[in-house]
Amino acid sequence: MATASFSEKVSDDFIQCTICCYNFKKPKVLPCLHTFCAHCLQEWVQKNDGNTFPCPTCREQVHLPENGVEGLKDNFFLASLVKAVTEHHKVRHGQDGLLCTTCDEGKPATSRCSECAEFLCESCESAHRLQRATKGHTLFTFEELKTGKYDGVFKTRKAPPCPKHSGEILKLYCRTCETPICNECALFEHRDSQHDLKRIEEVAAEKRKTILDLTPHCQAQMQLFQRTEEVQNRLKEQLQINTEGARQNVHKTVQTLIALVKEEGERLLACFDTEETSRTKQIEAEIEGAQISLASVKSTCEFAETLAREGGDYEVVSFSQDLTMRLNDLTKPPADTVNFGLANIAVDCSVMGRKLKQNAPPQAQYSMPKSTERELHSLLKGASQSRTSSGSRTEGFLVPPKGTSAIMDFLY
Repeated sequence: MATASFSEKVSDDFIQCTICCYNFKKPKVLPCLHTFCAHCLQEWVQKNDGNTFPCPTCREQVHLPENGVEGLKDNFFLASLVKAVTEHHKVRHGQDGLLCTTCDEGKPATSRCSECAEFLCESCESAHRLQRATKGHTLFTFEELKTGKYDGVFKTRKAPPCPKHSGEILKLYCRTCETPICNECALFEHRDSQHDLKRIEEVAAEKRKTILDLTPHCQAQMQLFQRTEEVQNRLKEQLQINTEGARQNVHKTVQTLIALVKEEGERLLACFDTEETSRTKQIEAEIEGAQISLASVKSTCEFAETLAREGGDYEVVSFSQDLTMRLNDLTKPPADTVNFGLANIAVDCSVMGRKLKQNAPPQAQYSMPKSTERELHSLLKGASQSRTSSGSRTEGFLVPPKGTSAIMDFLY
């Protein structure tokens, strides 16, 4: 079986904006770790008033910086990943458009340096092989890259430059200040003994481990939300079945006593419709909530896994704090519960008045079958236990208290 190439391993959904459905352009990441194109967010923000706006994916409220969308954090990880995937696709398919990134002559690139993460034209390639600082670097021609055997070179990221010191790159990390630094930063701003300095690759390895350790706990939430969505859909179906049963009961009563109770019967049917609409909205809101939570957890886990697998050291370190906080937040058990009583409908035809006093049928109860309710309880319990076994506490989550019901009696 052929091994998937680098660009095939990164799904289109992961590098595409969910607003415009194209590859990210100047991606901006929100605190919830959902990412969108800057211009897409600009259009989205304009639809909302005030200094906050809801995330287009999970609806979490986001504070808008003073300088607007430009002030939101750049997702340089996804930007570099889109660039790498695009470059890989062009090389593998022999497309034009890749120019030398080391000179200003605009010549087409013919090779790539794995250490420098630069595309080289023929002239720069020759110079690269001769210069003392780079002659030991590994260069791959486009013909070699087309084979797919050297896809790893596309994952190489150039260490970002220090914003304070020209010509220096960020290859150290100050644990005390929790920020990447360069050699000059270490010599001046971070030189006293209070600053704990480490090589950025060492810190990145630790952060990767932390992210990968937290991700399974968050992934356990996915099954819980999937089960919750399934249960809510079953609850909605049962509500429809029970409501239909209640309607038929009313129709039968109205047909039997049409001359006496037609007006009352129509009023009762209207109440059923109103109640079903109200409860259906409640259940659909819960379903939507479960779907949004599932999507949020799923996208965060995918982001975490891809960052840990494909991200560079600087990218992992830069995102680790936000990502760790997000993973911890998503690991917390939700407080919502499933109200099984929403599917129960009670019909009391004896309230049709004095004319029905002698002939009214007894009260009919349309409830979810006990076997079905036990099945759904078991479904949720299994998901909660699975999550608990992964190290999270979910005792009682989404399980209604014993004896709880929302049976509606229509009194007139």
